[in-house]
Amino acid sequence: MAMGNLPPFEDMGTYGGFFPALLQTWVSACFRPTEFFKLVGNSHDLIPALLFGVLIVCISFVIEEMGKLVFRTPILMIRKEKIVRFLGVGVVSSVWFGLLLGWLSVLLEVFIFGVIVHLFLILFGGANQGLTVTLRVIAYSHAPEIFAVIPFVGNNITTIWSTVLKIIGLAAAHRTDIWRAVLAVLARTLCFYVCVYVIGTVVKRQRRL
Repeated sequence: MAMGNLPPFEDMGTYGGFFPALLQTWVSACFRPTEFFKLVGNSHDLIPALLFGVLIVCISFVIEEMGKLVFRTPILMIRKEKIVRFLGVGVVSSVWFGLLLGWLSVLLEVFIFGVIVHLFLILFGGANQGLTVTLRVIAYSHAPEIFAVIPFVGNNITTIWSTVLKIIGLAAAHRTDIWRAVLAVLARTLCFYVCVYVIGTVVKRQRRL
């Protein structure tokens, strides 16, 4: 399907409505990232990108929870006295808690790490557009979160794929060299691990006192 001047999720009428546009956006972001993220750079509207990121993370979580429920069904059938309480309280509360964390994780990723990436992109001379475009790239790069439902390797796939999308997305949306995007993303990642190390060291020292 030919793409217009905006991501499908931001031009739903052209793509047949909400769900077709959501699916086409996911497919394009994951499998045609260079073409897709060029379109991301054509707008400064952050709301649709945030909504897409939140929806993908929440859908992934719901699928994962449903998979766990199917896996646990034989055990629940054996322990019949636990079924009602588990289904009525356990699953529902788990899903709601996960959905809450889902949108919070997207917002934190976009606004905290996105700002850091943009600062490094400026430092490396690759920020040819404003901060909002960088935040849009970060939000849409959550597309591979769906693969987190794959047992054992899902989280690794998601992390690697999302990182690759951030790099391709920044280069395409900002119309800059790929190496500048690579340096910005890797510098942000290094900064994150340094902060975690420093915080961990301080906490350990406080416990020893």
